[in-house]
Amino acid sequence: MRTGFVMTNGVSSSMGRELPLRGAVNARDLGGLRTTDGRQVRRLRVLRSDRLTELDAGDVSFLLTECGLRTIVDLRAPGEIVTDGTGAVVDAVADYRNLHVYGADRVRLDLTEVSPDGSMFDRYCEYLEHSSENIAAVLRLLAAPGQLPALVHCAAGKDRTGVVIALLLAVAGVRADDIIADYAATTANIAALRARSGREVRPADDAADRLPAWVFAADASTMRQFLIHLDTEHGGATAWATRAGLDQATQRQLADSLLCD
Repeated sequence: MRTGFVMTNGVSSSMGRELPLRGAVNARDLGGLRTTDGRQVRRLRVLRSDRLTELDAGDVSFLLTECGLRTIVDLRAPGEIVTDGTGAVVDAVADYRNLHVYGADRVRLDLTEVSPDGSMFDRYCEYLEHSSENIAAVLRLLAAPGQLPALVHCAAGKDRTGVVIALLLAVAGVRADDIIADYAATTANIAALRARSGREVRPADDAADRLPAWVFAADASTMRQFLIHLDTEHGGATAWATRAGLDQATQRQLADSLLCD
């Protein structure tokens, strides 16, 4: 068993919730996040990560044996999967689903022109409008019996994963401060994500190298703004999820599967 994977009750950072994976740089457990009614997210029920293509045999063994991983939800576009692959762990789990989260242009987030205000907020709001069915499908899958433990990921594990995980947690009743802290925990991993991106071979016309630094940020203020928007414009996470096709019984089942007293 790998050392260093210890649960804590604090959520000011991802300390104690990081997954000790050599082939991923932004992977953590949601366990320990707290709800408004005093419950907590169960340990090793839902994991979040950047892409899984560089996991080694030890990483795969850890996820299967120590975490009991059954389901992988891949939020990347089909074209990204063709280019970058999926990784060996996909063939080892009981269920792999590709449920693409996208904005108005239906292409990968980190290669598109983003909001000029220095924040990813506008793009996150696009997800609510343009990818509601797929996000609801992710939550429905995670609520189904036998699907957990599950891992949700995209390329960096920051934006598409960040929005889906925020909605998952909000529907389950997790406190806004804990959702924001979990999102912002990616900040400690941004340098590693950018270093990995810099090692990749890209086409000459690839736009990634021209994006400003703030595109890669995971500022708490961005997620706070998103949650406020969710409340004021959509009536909150449960109301949004209901309109997206996730009935209240499934929402309760999702919370029951995720939480403990």
